Amino acid sequence: MKREGVCTRSQTKKQKAWTAWRGNSLLDNPFEEEFGSLSDSGQGGWTELSKEVASNLAGTVVSLASFADEKTVFFACTGIIIVNKPTFTSCLTSLSLVRSIDDDTKILHDMTIEVRLPDNKLELGWLESYDLKYNVAVINIGRYHSLQVTCLDHQRQFESHSKVVAVGRCFNSGKLMATAGMLTDNPQGAYREELAISTCEITMTGVGGPLVDFNGDFIGMNFYAEKETPFLPRIKILELLSQFRKTIQWMATNKKGPGSKIERFPRPCKPDSEGINCFTPVAPGLMDRLLLERKSLCSGRPSYPYFGVPTKKELRSNGYPLPVWQNVGMRLLNNFEEKFSEDIWSKLERNVASNMSQSVVALASFSGKTRCFACTGVFIDCNGSTTRVLTSASLVRTSDNENKVADNLKIVVCLPDNRHTRGTLQHYSLHYNIAVVYIKNFCCTQTAQIDNQMLIKPQKEVVAIGRVYQSGKLMATSGIVIDKPSKLGCKELKISTCKITKAGIGGPLIDFDGNFIGMNFYGLEEAPYIPVNIILKVLKNFDAQGTVARDDDDSPNRWPVPKSFWCYPKWHEIEEEIDVEEEIIYHRQRQQF
Repeated sequence: MKREGVCTRSQTKKQKAWTAWRGNSLLDNPFEEEFGSLSDSGQGGWTELSKEVASNLAGTVVSLASFADEKTVFFACTGIIIVNKPTFTSCLTSLSLVRSIDDDTKILHDMTIEVRLPDNKLELGWLESYDLKYNVAVINIGRYHSLQVTCLDHQRQFESHSKVVAVGRCFNSGKLMATAGMLTDNPQGAYREELAISTCEITMTGVGGPLVDFNGDFIGMNFYAEKETPFLPRIKILELLSQFRKTIQWMATNKKGPGSKIERFPRPCKPDSEGINCFTPVAPGLMDRLLLERKSLCSGRPSYPYFGVPTKKELRSNGYPLPVWQNVGMRLLNNFEEKFSEDIWSKLERNVASNMSQSVVALASFSGKTRCFACTGVFIDCNGSTTRVLTSASLVRTSDNENKVADNLKIVVCLPDNRHTRGTLQHYSLHYNIAVVYIKNFCCTQTAQIDNQMLIKPQKEVVAIGRVYQSGKLMATSGIVIDKPSKLGCKELKISTCKITKAGIGGPLIDFDGNFIGMNFYGLEEAPYIPVNIILKVLKNFDAQGTVARDDDDSPNRWPVPKSFWCYPKWHEIEEEIDVEEEIIYHRQRQQF
């Protein structure tokens, strides 16, 4: 088989993406391209393996695919089962499955991951752990009883020129393939020093698949290159898996401590620039076979002023009204993605920024697939494997009647590492507009220090913190506390001059030393906030009630939040010229989707 050229990550940045449709197994689909010989052929690499070894490989090798939407494939590759426990099953594979093409330090957490099991059944998966430097990912699925596990703990040593077999599985067809070769020396400077090389010739389908000897002993995980196959050796993989386990075990068995910086995933590090980075398995010879559009991830057009050019589906799913599409230059005001006009995050002390970045989250509530509300929250405690978040009750109020909490809402929490997880409403107060959401099977590494009550005098400098739900971006804006009554019904409210957006609702108000002062609400000119002493009183009442979500007061207050609407901006606010004729043509075309 003729091999095609290697593609480094910098070259790949010039590529927009490849779009494939479910069920596409044609030869022009690079993620379905076969190599070597199929397992049922009894030829090629399979002739070197015993029936027992072939059976073990067939039972432990899976295929995975990530989807940008229901039909658009982002990446597909091979994986191996490494853990099978009562509550979950783990697969080892390549991080390219969810790694951004345009920014190799970014992980695309909103991808849908599917795993095709050895018996051809599909399971939904999620990203459990990863390492950017070595391009390794662990994908978890729910327990599946008939699965075998790859043995990684053997003590065999392998010398250069040892005979080996590379194995892969196609995602759509589920076909299992193998090709034989031998270990060889890593040409000096050609690949990263951590990698080893085999002469096995695989296609992109085999990325993330196992390299084994003829006895079936695991040697490493394959990547893709031109004339040979680089692989990450077993010893380095075991080191990474041990690091993943230690981090997760620490979080499950220890409470957080002040200043702790333990993270769920290893801290991202930028890939080395020396040598060929073969961790992006796309070859230039395939480029003319790749479609240059990935609808939900890439945009080939300049961004629309102020908000981008969203589709009707995107607007509806985010709970926004539709604009008049023929009209050009309109701006969506009061949206949940709007950043603070003044962002002083870079001016915060390092320890304050670190603590806030690990304790401030974003939340969104959904009715079906439609988002109802989005705001900020902050971790307040962690008890075993359950973490609680303090936020605004606006998250769960009904839009038609603010005095009621909506039924059957789904709450999603955007964690500090940008992962999304389910939350559950535990308590709420419609009088103080406070809610507590808890997260199961997650232990935070930092919480807000709400027990340290600060005496705040007027003119005290303060900082309002917020996090945008969609992007996960942290924001900070400064102001002072002023002696002024709130116009809202709750008389205990105080006022700061911090100017926040809707995204900052529910976020913490702190001083420049990081002390917790209160929780922010939205105001047109200033930001009302509920002081920490009132919050502590409400939390004490919540804790006395048990775990059932209920209101603690029969006198709910109105907490109006402005709705989103479209308008024309003032001409001096437009920062770039618009080709009006081009925009009109473009929007007419968009109406046809």
